[in-house]
Amino acid sequence: MFMKKLGIAAALMLVALGASASNFRGADQVYIPAAGHAAGSSGTFISDVNIANLSTEEVDVSVIFQSATEGGGPGQEFKNVIQLRGGERKEYLDFFRSALGIQGNVFGQLIFNGCKRNTSCGEDTQNPDTGISPNFRAIAVQSRISQIPNPDPGLPDPNRRITAQDFPGVPWYHFVSSLQANSGLDKIFIMGITQTGGAGQVGTTRANIGVVNASQFSRTTIKLTLYQGTLTDADKKAEATVELGPLGSTAPKGLGQWFGDQFTGTNFFVVIEQTNSTAESPGSGITVPTSCGGQGCPAFLAYGSVLDNVSGDATTLDATYLKELGPEAIAAIYPSTQGAGKTLMRRSVKH
Repeated sequence: MFMKKLGIAAALMLVALGASASNFRGADQVYIPAAGHAAGSSGTFISDVNIANLSTEEVDVSVIFQSATEGGGPGQEFKNVIQLRGGERKEYLDFFRSALGIQGNVFGQLIFNGCKRNTSCGEDTQNPDTGISPNFRAIAVQSRISQIPNPDPGLPDPNRRITAQDFPGVPWYHFVSSLQANSGLDKIFIMGITQTGGAGQVGTTRANIGVVNASQFSRTTIKLTLYQGTLTDADKKAEATVELGPLGSTAPKGLGQWFGDQFTGTNFFVVIEQTNSTAESPGSGITVPTSCGGQGCPAFLAYGSVLDNVSGDATTLDATYLKELGPEAIAAIYPSTQGAGKTLMRRSVKH
């Protein structure tokens, strides 16, 4: 089935990490699956955001914030909250305060939408099958979650960021979908998961995993399967599921919260997939496009982290497809036909 743009409804009320390690991150719609300004046990976590206009034209950027709740919802829209000149880049420290004006503790996902300045990108301008408007304009987004320590008279600057975790923006075409089962692109996995201790224990680490319903039009069940070693039944340790409403998401959950405290050690990995999806009910106030069918254009994202149990320093664990990029896709990205501008791609190191 073709890929369909999601989350575009009337008045742009929308709401990877990325499923593939790709440099193609520019798009008119970009997800940040985990962002916030929230107090934690070791300090306050804040998201800094960089955004770039990849167009030569002026662009309005609307942002949707959807709090991390499994039930989901339409999200909170900030219409045209950012304006960018052609080719302009902007940095926002503590994005929720500086760009959105949100106070208090908040955590969830952000979706950025680029539109040609002073034009409409609403449903009235979109192709009913693909959800694409001629007024969409490409942007790129990069974020990091930094930790500010709790006030401590021994620290020279209590507002300094002592640790940070990278969260690059995920373009809409990088979401994972159960509709791609025939191509083998309906599952992803996160590896590098270790669980050797708890918070405060010196010399140990722990892991967190978060999942996001990337569709505004469906309710979906996300299944997580824990393995240690190989992708075989012999090494399968446990399963967990979570039901997510439209644009619903979980806050990062530890391995014990997902699967139980009995799993400790290294070399764990988790396979993540959708087991069922249904279009949102008419009574919800969300209009599901006819082309989304009864499944509501299912899509999801997932991300992982491994953290030091003393410092809280976190490293992002990217999600990965279970298969390589196919030759047809490589040929489309690096065409070798005459006049395409690139010669045939081949390995640059001896196999």
